[in-house]
Amino acid sequence: MLKLGFSTEEDLKHGVPDLSEFGDVYQLGYGLGEDNPPTSALVKKEFQRKIIYHLSPHEDSTLACMLLRPGPIKALTSARFVEDGEVEKVPRMYIKTSQDHVMKAEQQEAMIKRWPPLSVYELDSDHSPFFSTPFLLFGLLVKAATLHFGCSFTNPPS
Repeated sequence: MLKLGFSTEEDLKHGVPDLSEFGDVYQLGYGLGEDNPPTSALVKKEFQRKIIYHLSPHEDSTLACMLLRPGPIKALTSARFVEDGEVEKVPRMYIKTSQDHVMKAEQQEAMIKRWPPLSVYELDSDHSPFFSTPFLLFGLLVKAATLHFGCSFTNPPS
């Protein structure tokens, strides 16, 4: 939802998760050496369920935690996009996750306000609605596809 990537301090404020309320939660990677800024981050195992998957079924969160890999900090925060008008042609929707501990409600609202999508939906879910509310998420995706993106899910002519 950051139209041009992380290009301003405001982008960082709205787009980078603030997990400080949980304490020291990150396991940082230093791919360019210890004397350089971290290049990757992973939420420590003991915090993953509490922060990312707290409303998800235990079976799903257990598997997800086993498969979770470090996120590329440097790549994500240094990504920049050119404003060429083409990006405006892509229809967008946003699904707010109301119980999200990773992207706070204020951050989600700020991103929506700065670059409004065609529609905004809300799920009472954690950061991982594909685990915590999969059927509701599927319903919203189908609804968005039919209402906003011109998809038709009727039977093809015989």
